[in-house]
Amino acid sequence: MTSIQHFEETISKDHPVYQPEKGRYWLYLSAGCPFAQRTWITRALKGLESVIGVTVVHWKLGENGWKLVAGDKAALGNAPFSIDGGLTSSKLHSSTLTGALEDSRKEPFVDGTVDPNYGITAIKQLYEMMPDSGYDGTFEFPVLWDLKTKTIVNNNWEQIPTILNSAFADLPETRGTVDILPKQFADEINAYNKWMTTHINFAVYDVGLAETQEAYETNLVKFYRDLDEVEAKLKAVYDSLAKKHGSTNEEAILKEFFLFNNQITESDIRLYATLIRFDPVYAVHFKLNFRTIRADYKYLHLYMRNLYWNHREFGATTSFNHMKLLYFRSQLEVNPRGLVPFGPEKNILEL
Repeated sequence: MTSIQHFEETISKDHPVYQPEKGRYWLYLSAGCPFAQRTWITRALKGLESVIGVTVVHWKLGENGWKLVAGDKAALGNAPFSIDGGLTSSKLHSSTLTGALEDSRKEPFVDGTVDPNYGITAIKQLYEMMPDSGYDGTFEFPVLWDLKTKTIVNNNWEQIPTILNSAFADLPETRGTVDILPKQFADEINAYNKWMTTHINFAVYDVGLAETQEAYETNLVKFYRDLDEVEAKLKAVYDSLAKKHGSTNEEAILKEFFLFNNQITESDIRLYATLIRFDPVYAVHFKLNFRTIRADYKYLHLYMRNLYWNHREFGATTSFNHMKLLYFRSQLEVNPRGLVPFGPEKNILEL
């Protein structure tokens, strides 16, 4: 049986191999996966677009792992160093028909982006490319890749954002960017992240992949109870900011409307990646329609839209098409016919 194997090195000035250098590292990620999107958002928040390039895999997860879109590398230009990595479909706020879309379609910059480094067409080729590879594990993602040594630095979605947050602090590109894990709040943020991983981020899968009616209903009740707690936390933050700025000064309130310390932290990145998928995907695919974010959670809804519309790092790295196609076309045990719902009419409402 093939095992899951993580590469868990870091990048730092003190590392014997992986030193922080502009243009040396590359991210390979899925735009549909919430865990991979965290690394994409962090790269943008840290101003690393010109430092680390991005290749977005095809939305369809096959039996042999993630595929890449083939195309003309010359036409790619500087797209991998843009905030969205050149993925044009990330700009669709309203639902669009996929029509007779086939899983085999590979339109560059829509179904995925071209790899300008090696022209590979599958993530497993990276694993096989490493010196003395002999790799026999699963082809995990996202991948933080070193172009100099042709090795994977890290493929653990939980660790890569932390690496990106601190590894390139001495480069001019990152100066003045937000610290998503400030030391004075690190313990509190890490504790909340641990709780959120179990009770929110993974809990949607506990509901959606339940194999019995009893398990489904039990997990659903637990999930909404915990989601209510997050709503209550955000309400408390909002009320505090309303006292500080005045209840009618929503512009000032939204500038500080985050989970911790009135600034964006890793907790916001983790929560957003789940919330943004809720109404377009989870409510249908995972049968989480007991309540929706837009209809039943005033503060979660405002919080999510604030991040999407007012912080380009979140909106530009959100691809509703890839989200929908990944879940509805890849998880056929949940959706055997592979039909992709047309709605909601708007993937996200205006702010």
